[in-house]
Amino acid sequence: MFTEDPYIKSIEKYFLTHMGKGIMLSYSDYELIQDWKKRNIPADVIIEGIKDAFSDTKNFDIINNKTRIRNLKSIKSYIADSIDIYTKTKADNASKDSFTESKYKDRVIEAINSYIAGVNDERILSEIRSYKDFLINLDKLNEFQEFEIMTTREKQLYDKIFNLLSQAEKNKILREADNKIDNRGGLTEQAYNKSLISFRNTIIKSMFSLDFLN
Repeated sequence: MFTEDPYIKSIEKYFLTHMGKGIMLSYSDYELIQDWKKRNIPADVIIEGIKDAFSDTKNFDIINNKTRIRNLKSIKSYIADSIDIYTKTKADNASKDSFTESKYKDRVIEAINSYIAGVNDERILSEIRSYKDFLINLDKLNEFQEFEIMTTREKQLYDKIFNLLSQAEKNKILREADNKIDNRGGLTEQAYNKSLISFRNTIIKSMFSLDFLN
């Protein structure tokens, strides 16, 4: 029986409430709802279309103070518009999610390939290639997990590159980083060290043109 289905009943109840009369829909209306269900259209999307139909003044007889809507079939165009909006939004979101989850890592790898082609400093290249191999072998995770792991590995990469430098280069970078810190006297040791590392990494990124890193 159609009316025993929660999906159908929610749409039926909403429509009849706005009609202000009736206890059941026509058989053809129930078939319409069943078709929407088979297409996996959420009940909320159908209800939104019904709401639009009842909100349209063209469907209200002011003189007789009653709706001109007779059944669901008579407002199929409003529901079709609601379904079109839902379908387009769903497709756009799926496209964005796919781009974010599956393409971010690939874009970084492509940027690394371009970077490697123009750099001759073997100290740096060794670590960059190692980072690239890490990305290639990174298991497919959800967006947050993947980005979090990559961020952690990037921090390690900065440390490794810094440790490859001569003592003179290290000292120069740390002096520059220290000079960028404001209100040093008001910072705790932990906050100061965190700021120093952050500025150190920014300098290393600029120094070696590591634009593929955050």
